[in-house]
Amino acid sequence: MNEKIDYKILKKFALGKYSLKDFKQVTNWFEDTTNETELKNAIQQHWQEFSEETSENKKDLNSILDQLKQKIADQKPVVNFRIRAQRFYTRAAAILLLPLILYSIYSTFFSHQPTEMAASIEIVSPHGARTKFQLPDGTLGWLNGGSSLKYTNTFLTKRNIDLVGEAWFEVAHNEKRPFVVHTKVLAVQVLGTKFNVTAFPEENVTEVVLLEGKINVNGYKGLYNADVKPDQKLTYDNNLLSGTIQEVKASQFSAWKDGLLVFRNEPLSEVLKRVSRWYNVDIVINDPELESLRYRATFQEEQVEEVIRLISLTVPIEYSFNSREIDGDGVFKKRTITIHKKNN
Repeated sequence: MNEKIDYKILKKFALGKYSLKDFKQVTNWFEDTTNETELKNAIQQHWQEFSEETSENKKDLNSILDQLKQKIADQKPVVNFRIRAQRFYTRAAAILLLPLILYSIYSTFFSHQPTEMAASIEIVSPHGARTKFQLPDGTLGWLNGGSSLKYTNTFLTKRNIDLVGEAWFEVAHNEKRPFVVHTKVLAVQVLGTKFNVTAFPEENVTEVVLLEGKINVNGYKGLYNADVKPDQKLTYDNNLLSGTIQEVKASQFSAWKDGLLVFRNEPLSEVLKRVSRWYNVDIVINDPELESLRYRATFQEEQVEEVIRLISLTVPIEYSFNSREIDGDGVFKKRTITIHKKNN
């Protein structure tokens, strides 16, 4: 059973007229949460006595109360209660502040937890790498090379993330808290599902591919809205603010997380763009006619030289690898591969 609060000791402590024994006693009362009701009653009694004695001077009380609130607001949170209590009481100059101070201590100790500042957490996948991650709600995902995502430490309350680049998500189901992926132009909302989002800032389109479940996509400022079903890909034009949906094999769009480069009858321009990101190289196509050529292949753990060589076996191209240059800071620049149309 909690110890009975002694009103006289509490009042002496507020006036600064207390012994070491009194100090320890008051500290123990406030540290024991079972005393909450009795402390509240004691503070209420102080307040009533104060109101009766000073009913003719409410204007002055308001002024003092404002000053006290300002002082309390200026104080940084202190873990040790003893230090906090001492700071409150040593700043009290008269019995006039007794009820306010006691109530402030009660409110600080029992009613208010320290305010948690919102902090941003960022996950970055370097160029040429793939990074696996797990979010606080249990959601699993992978970031492709040159991609990043951000969320705050309040994520469990509101499951919002910001994505730049490409990511695959396996979202933990929660009907009460939707999971929303924000890109520069889209908001992709799900409850629990598996899907891929591609949103590189240098691209004119944003792509969303769904493997299972259901997702809702909202365009910039609500000008576009669409539901995407399994084995569908939404291609959203970032400039026209409109999108198209087509049937696809969604598993092909998640193969990258398993270290596979999969191309299924895709334009050579798209193929080389993905190879460029995958290996962190620059690829220049000198002949525009090559861009529309279709290519089909799957690569796994191949060096970039071998990938380009294999492409050249089925597509009429020639290629050259430029020497890597060193910038002013002594850092090697990205490798450049130049693609030409093959001469007959």
